Amino acid sequence: MEAVKNLLTPGLMALAALLLCAGPAAAGSADQAQEKVAKAQAMMKEVRRETDGWGLWKGTKKVLGNAEQSLEQGDYQAAIDAAEEVIFQAKKGLAQYREEQESYDQAVGAASANGDLKEGAWTKGES
Repeated sequence: MEAVKNLLTPGLMALAALLLCAGPAAAGSADQAQEKVAKAQAMMKEVRRETDGWGLWKGTKKVLGNAEQSLEQGDYQAAIDAAEEVIFQAKKGLAQYREEQESYDQAVGAASANGDLKEGAWTKGES
């Protein structure tokens, strides 16, 4: 019985130390998740503002909702992962929009330099 008491005390002390150390780590994880979700929300607003919504990918809003919900439920890693996906999609959507705008501007410039573009004939496959 004495051996059990001797093992129990160090085991409880180790558990207490582990719990004390985990507290700040969990709080840091919550702070990190909150920062990521806020950044994801800001990126969504930026894409909407700069592209009038055209640069948003179809599922990005739902992924942001998942990040917000995970944050509320305390699943900080899921919130971070979802927020990072939103940030990725927002950046890619914005880049895609800008690339399309550049291609459009080049096409308009080429058409202007070469004369009128007969769009009706062109869409029918005529020269």
